[in-house]
Amino acid sequence: MRSRSPRPARLRVIGLSCCILGVLGRQGTGVAATPTEKTPRPLEIHAHRGGAGLAPENTLAAFRKGMEWGADALEMDLHVTRDGKVVVIHDERLDRSTDGRGNVADLTLAEVRRWDAGVKFSPAFRGERIPTLREVLELVKASGNTRIRLDLELKYAPDRPGQPEDFEERVLELLRQIGFVERVNVISFHHPSLFKIKALEPKVRTGLLAGGQQAPLDPVALVRQYQADYYSPSVRHVTAGVVAIVHRAGVPIVPWTVNEEAEMRRLIGLGIGTLAGDAIVTDYPDRLLTLLKASR
Repeated sequence: MRSRSPRPARLRVIGLSCCILGVLGRQGTGVAATPTEKTPRPLEIHAHRGGAGLAPENTLAAFRKGMEWGADALEMDLHVTRDGKVVVIHDERLDRSTDGRGNVADLTLAEVRRWDAGVKFSPAFRGERIPTLREVLELVKASGNTRIRLDLELKYAPDRPGQPEDFEERVLELLRQIGFVERVNVISFHHPSLFKIKALEPKVRTGLLAGGQQAPLDPVALVRQYQADYYSPSVRHVTAGVVAIVHRAGVPIVPWTVNEEAEMRRLIGLGIGTLAGDAIVTDYPDRLLTLLKASR
């Protein structure tokens, strides 16, 4: 998801204001809350579904917005069509995010792309289609942005984990063809998929997703078991104790999905952003950038 430029050393967190100043001020750099922001930050900003609060989720329009706002990573969800094409859509079905109906796995790429993926968000985005992973990779490559990473969530149905069997191979084939192997973070709630990805391509960075009603009893053990590079829990599972334990093990934390300023402040106050690789996943990368600028 690998190597990026060296990060500053870990900070001591002395209250919320000091933490925010530390996140913003290390090496004398700040965050300007404007599009095209490219200043490296210890606290990474990951645009959820490309920036689902700013444009239709998981569309090329959203990924363009995420890049315009200087996100460190663009998060997206992957499924495979009946004819084996990797497409970018969150749900198994088309119904919620498009004006079509049906299961992605039961449709060909041509059938999936028949439907509008933008009009439900706003008439201004009418005509947006469900993109393929290849199209997103090519969009980012053509932008000239060599810094941004992609968070690729491999989606598995709860009652059909591990399907399709060659999901990981299909994704890796595209990454290798376009030269993105070391520019992605592969993430999944189906943790064996992370282990498989590492076995197939050790250069790929992986993140262990955790949600549900109960937080994992030992997140560090889970991360180690599946050889993940970071822990990505639901924001409701992030406490001071969790941050301390996970950071003590040298594991970055990437909470999702954080859209309110108060919650962003809470996470920063807990120490999110004090370990290289820490990030906040948000539908509104502009809000987080504005908060960081205002807190300088």
